[in-house]
Amino acid sequence: MTYREPLESDMSLELAISAHSGTSHSPDIRGKQEVASYIASVREFYEALIAVADTDEKRAFAAEATEKYRVRYLKANNEVLASRSRVMSAMITGPARFPTDRNAKRMNAYEKRARAFYDWSEKAHRYALADIRKIGAPVAPADPNAKTGSEAVEVNGIQIVKNYDLDRVQILFGGKPDQATIAALKGSAWNWSPRNSAWQRKLTPAAFNAAVRIVTPVAA
Repeated sequence: MTYREPLESDMSLELAISAHSGTSHSPDIRGKQEVASYIASVREFYEALIAVADTDEKRAFAAEATEKYRVRYLKANNEVLASRSRVMSAMITGPARFPTDRNAKRMNAYEKRARAFYDWSEKAHRYALADIRKIGAPVAPADPNAKTGSEAVEVNGIQIVKNYDLDRVQILFGGKPDQATIAALKGSAWNWSPRNSAWQRKLTPAAFNAAVRIVTPVAA
């Protein structure tokens, strides 16, 4: 695969302008800035990878990873823009009969989606750089005494799994945990794995102990 340059036509300028129509006196300018930001972000992603791509395999990876990032960026950013388009400002629309409470809820929803988008973008950059550096690196010999498979324990009705094959501690709630638990997970470096339907961290004794601490108050 070869690198595909991002284009202005990739993004909907109409959506980008609409996203700022209720909060800016110059939504057309802000919309064009959104498109420019998309192009700059994709180029920055690729340039960071190609800077360390010293083999054909790494260069191919850089192009493929950038294309995946570009497609995901457009989808996620469109959702952010759509959420922002529902937000208004009394300075723009006028203070008469301004829906303050409803607008506050919309603003909170937009900010939450925007933070998730920016967090994803930062992680995508970081993970891609880590992955490209692994290409061609010598593989450490496997430890013949290393454990394989998995071991599971149940704490307060929730499974905690030591997955030796994936080198991960996994927490299986059997459903979506409450917001307080999700906040505790994210604050302790746990990541949600859609593929494994589990919250997980690198397999260490500290991670296992952290899992026990997190799930203990869930059933309390």
